[in-house]
Amino acid sequence: MVHKIVYSNVFLFVVLMAISCNNKEVEKLKTLTFSIAEEIPVPEPSGIDLTYNEEGFWIVSDQNSKVYLIDGWGREIKSFKVSGEDLEGITVINDSTLAVVLERSREVVIFDTSGKELNRTSLDLEGELNSGLEGITYDPKVKRFYIVNEKKPRLLITLDENLIELKRDTIDFSQDVSGIFFDDNDNTLWILSDESQRIYKTDLSGNPIEEFKIKITQPEGITFNKTRTKLYIVSDKTENLYVFDLE
Repeated sequence: MVHKIVYSNVFLFVVLMAISCNNKEVEKLKTLTFSIAEEIPVPEPSGIDLTYNEEGFWIVSDQNSKVYLIDGWGREIKSFKVSGEDLEGITVINDSTLAVVLERSREVVIFDTSGKELNRTSLDLEGELNSGLEGITYDPKVKRFYIVNEKKPRLLITLDENLIELKRDTIDFSQDVSGIFFDDNDNTLWILSDESQRIYKTDLSGNPIEEFKIKITQPEGITFNKTRTKLYIVSDKTENLYVFDLE
């Protein structure tokens, strides 16, 4: 009987310690709250990046396969169509060149800011058509693209400047992945999850460093300004641009 009591107490102590640790983890998980929710003239926006001079935004629509340029007030400046369907991410390469990903065809397309296509490649990926490529970002210093595949499997794929695949890493910290941003301040990635309603800061192999909760329905695109004082997210569902003040 004494042994049973001792074992029972030890088990209870272990359970209480586990609960305490979990509570501490929950307490450490920060919630980011947006300061502005602005309607934008883009149907089902699914990717975003600031323009090279940070005076506006490049945004893609997965409804009509168009790329939109909007100003800081949310007004459309111009738009053009990309050949293919289901645009899901966009990144600025330099002041005259952009890149997007197409989910269903698993393609990466590079074009200039007038809409002229410069390069295109397909990635060797299986899975459901609607669970493919979801986001793209670019490191201009080493000329690397980082691309995320939504799920089944969830992947972080690294390409060189010629769109040649260098490696792929499995992502196992979220239910899905829906956007990505490269942070040249510390060579990290910010990965967005629609289903988990989370933002994860990771290393360049997708290993998580920090995690943040957000309260946005169907977030599908993420970017920061150069000073990292503002975070921007677009929602496919609400068709809003959300602004977070990080100062």
